Amino acid sequence: MRLIFILLATSFMGATAAFSQPSQPGAVKPQTQPRATHLGANDATETELQKTAEATIRWDQSSTPGVKADVELVKKSEVNGQANVEYRLKITGAPPTDRYVLIGWPITFTNSVFMMDGLSVAKDGTVGCPADSYGTCAQRIKGKELLLTYQPGLGEIFRHALISDDKKSKIFFSFVPFPIVEKDKACSLEVVELKPGFGLVLVRGRGFQPGEHIQFHSDSYQDVHNAAVTADQQGRFEAPYTPWVKGRTMGESHISATAKSCAPKISFNWGAGQ
Repeated sequence: MRLIFILLATSFMGATAAFSQPSQPGAVKPQTQPRATHLGANDATETELQKTAEATIRWDQSSTPGVKADVELVKKSEVNGQANVEYRLKITGAPPTDRYVLIGWPITFTNSVFMMDGLSVAKDGTVGCPADSYGTCAQRIKGKELLLTYQPGLGEIFRHALISDDKKSKIFFSFVPFPIVEKDKACSLEVVELKPGFGLVLVRGRGFQPGEHIQFHSDSYQDVHNAAVTADQQGRFEAPYTPWVKGRTMGESHISATAKSCAPKISFNWGAGQ
C-alpha cells in the first residue's frame, strides 16, 4: 500500500477523440469500459497515480473565474438491478452566445475523453443542443436539453468539463452520486474512488479546525501507515493513497483522522468485485 500526500500542482488532462451513444433521447451516458476486478501496484507508476490525484483535486478549481456548474438530480431509478441516475446542468456566469464541447473523465481512463460538441447554455442556465447547432450534438440530441445518465458505483466520482470553442470559457465540475462518508461531531471523512476497484482513492476530510494538526491512520491487513496532516483554512484536507497489499487481490481498508475535537473513522472494500 502506498500513501501519497500531494504537493499540489495544476494538471490538466487533455481530451481524446472518443465518445459513446446516448442511452435515450436527450440523455448522454459517459463512455466507460467494464469495471476492472483489480488493479495491482504495478499497473500504474506512483507518478501516474500522483498526476491522477492532483488533477482530480484541481479539477473543480480550473473553471474560468465567475463561471460555475451546478449538477441537479432529475431522476433516480433502477435498471437491470442497478441504480440509474439522471442529471441536468445549471450554469451561471457563462456567455450565452458561446458553443461548448463536453468532455468527461471516467475512472477507467487515464485521460479525459471527448463526448459531444455544439452545445450551448440557455438563458435559464440549462445546457442543450440548439435546433441550428452542428457537430455531434445535432446528430444525437438536436433541440433537446443535455441530460447526463449514469449507473454509478458506490464512491465513484464523475468528472466533466464544458469548454467553449474559443477556449475562453471553461467550466469544470465533478460529483459523487453515492458518496461513502462517515462523521464524528462536526468532522467527516469521505472515500472517493479514482481507479476501478478502489485501486486509487482520495480521502477527503472536512469540518476540522483551520490549520489544525491531524493524525492520519490507514491500515489494510497488517500494512499500517501513519502520517501528520494539516487542515487548510477551510478545515479540509485531501489524502490520496493506494490500498493494495502485496499478495492480496481484495481486502478492507480502515482510515481514521484524529484531531483535538473529533476523530472520524471510515472503512471500505477494495480489489476484486468492487
